[in-house]
Amino acid sequence: MRKSILVLVLSLLLLLTFGLSIQAQSREVSESGVTFYYVTSKLLPLGEGVLRHDYEANGVTVNDTGEGLFHNASVRVLGGMTIEKGIYKDELGWGVWTLQNGDKVFYKYSWEGVIKPKGVGVGKGTVTFVNGTGTCSGIKGSFEMTRYCPWTPTTQGVGMCYSKGKITYTLP
Repeated sequence: MRKSILVLVLSLLLLLTFGLSIQAQSREVSESGVTFYYVTSKLLPLGEGVLRHDYEANGVTVNDTGEGLFHNASVRVLGGMTIEKGIYKDELGWGVWTLQNGDKVFYKYSWEGVIKPKGVGVGKGTVTFVNGTGTCSGIKGSFEMTRYCPWTPTTQGVGMCYSKGKITYTLP
């Protein structure tokens, strides 16, 4: 009888120990969608065919499923690049998503691509989470995105762009 109680107690302890460690593990989540941006730019000519482009962009993220942590989150970014003959390889920027519940997610990114005065410019790069607030404190992840900037005859210094990809992250 004592032996069966001891085996039962040890089994429960093992189950509880491993069960808690499995439950405590964070899982990776992916949210596929599009982020739309309204972009204001500052341009500085640096010589023949060379241009410094710094910008601020504001927008919104919409997930394909209509739900998720980043669905309907507003976004603000500051970034810049040096463009040589329509090509850039050094774009860097920082941003913040403000989620529907008010939490913030901070990130940085690097891109390279092509600017086209007519047609659609395309850039590809990596987004890396830096941190967050509230339930997103300690968020981690890095993922690829593709940005499209169609040429549109809008106000000078203003553009529209959108990024597509899967936002991939883990929460602690």
